Amino acid sequence: MTGVVCLQGGAEFGPGCESMDTAMLLGPDGDARRVLVAPFAGRPGREREVAAGNARRWYLGLGAQDVAVALEESEAFAEALVNAELLVLPGGSPARLLEALTPHVELLRSASARGMAISGSSAGAMVLCRWTVIPGAVQRVTAALGLVPVDLVVPHYRGWVDWLDAALPVLPPDPVVLGLPERSGVVVRPDGSWVPVGVDLVAALAPRHGD
Repeated sequence: MTGVVCLQGGAEFGPGCESMDTAMLLGPDGDARRVLVAPFAGRPGREREVAAGNARRWYLGLGAQDVAVALEESEAFAEALVNAELLVLPGGSPARLLEALTPHVELLRSASARGMAISGSSAGAMVLCRWTVIPGAVQRVTAALGLVPVDLVVPHYRGWVDWLDAALPVLPPDPVVLGLPERSGVVVRPDGSWVPVGVDLVAALAPRHGD
């Protein structure tokens, strides 16, 4: 990766998110990046439209000049990636979002390599990592997009680590696992290092196999 990536814990597009979203919006030259919103974690139809509308109003309010929306994971989305400088992935279902983005993963890698920034919240953050938990009656763990050198994130983090029990069998011995509170997260730099952002402390979780 050469583009910066922001992994957020949730409650996006609201008070408390201004500083980290503004930092992602502004490019190295200080100008606003061209934004592409992909609300694929929502159900097609109203859910996606509402998420896209919220994102568009939010980034325009932060000073964006160009905010495009892709409501379908189609060839039009792939074409829009060519011009995007900041891809925004709102929350919703990580399973739905992963299914939507997997066919485009190489395009996403190429876009990141040329410098496109990515901001993902909740499900949007989950699928950018190496692994993600798919919530449900029976939690399952699946390989994610692997666009950041982070093994797993726990969004909406409030101190609980239930998901780690399901993830331990697939995680490496010393995994990078982050607990992301709402309105908070980390910015992952091109060199793989990360810095906390937002209103609450991010937790670096260190589960041990065999516990």
